[in-house]
Amino acid sequence: MSVQEDKAAVRLLTRAREDFQAMRKRMDNRIGRKADGTLQNIDKRYIREQDLGDFMAISDVARKQEKIVEKKLKEVLERFAIYNEWLVNVKGIGTVSSGHIVGEYDIEKATTVSKMWQFTGLNPGMVRGKKRVKKDEYKKSMGAIVGEMHTHYFVLTDSMVRGDKLSPGFISPFNKGLRTALLGVMADGFIKAQNSYALEYYYTQHIPEKYRKDEKAMEKKPALAGQYGRLDNSFQMTTERKKGGKIVELAWKDCSDGHRNQASKRYMLKMFLKDLYVVWRQIEGLPVREPYAEEYLGKKHAA
Repeated sequence: MSVQEDKAAVRLLTRAREDFQAMRKRMDNRIGRKADGTLQNIDKRYIREQDLGDFMAISDVARKQEKIVEKKLKEVLERFAIYNEWLVNVKGIGTVSSGHIVGEYDIEKATTVSKMWQFTGLNPGMVRGKKRVKKDEYKKSMGAIVGEMHTHYFVLTDSMVRGDKLSPGFISPFNKGLRTALLGVMADGFIKAQNSYALEYYYTQHIPEKYRKDEKAMEKKPALAGQYGRLDNSFQMTTERKKGGKIVELAWKDCSDGHRNQASKRYMLKMFLKDLYVVWRQIEGLPVREPYAEEYLGKKHAA
């Protein structure tokens, strides 16, 4: 069996697991069932007790399917050296996150870590935008064809778009599902697990206000008491979108806690991907290059 067939199986199982999870969560939300299985506000939902039992059974079936699919996903992941030799040993990375990583990245095409950052939606710079054009409407002046479907071409235009944003009329320049899985879920897992990436790259950038001001929170994380991350004290200017959509320029220290939190998670994830790139390429016997900013501009990422 080829690597591409194994990767296809990983993608299918990862998405199937998310489908069952989504169905379970939707059903639980509709009947007022919490994650721990307890019920709330049942009387307000006008659900017969008999029907409620049926709805809970449907949710339980979806949960069982989640576990079955996740077990099979783990079996397929074990066909990949990067999973067995590295991912499985990183705290905060579960089977599903590993599925997104192994199934979505093509380490042979990722000749630099910058390409992995771009694919994940972590590049705020400008990139050439791609458009979907109907085959019978395509003209060479629109740009070079870089892919095709049954009725459409994917065309690389000369128009520049943000590498980490969606631009009207253009195909997403990054993998939206992958960014949600890594930045929206896995990064929080790193922080919850207090792994080396969280300690070295997240907290050095930002200490959430709840840990600086809440005595009870400090009892759980006393090592962070009274500390501030780099961004929390930084006078470096950035921009922030305020209520109503207005964009203002201000120092990082004056940004919202959520803005600094998100920026710090992005930085932590980029450093994780940098290590992943090196380890994975080495395992596969592929050459490793420094990020563009380090190789050509002499810049170094530092906490």
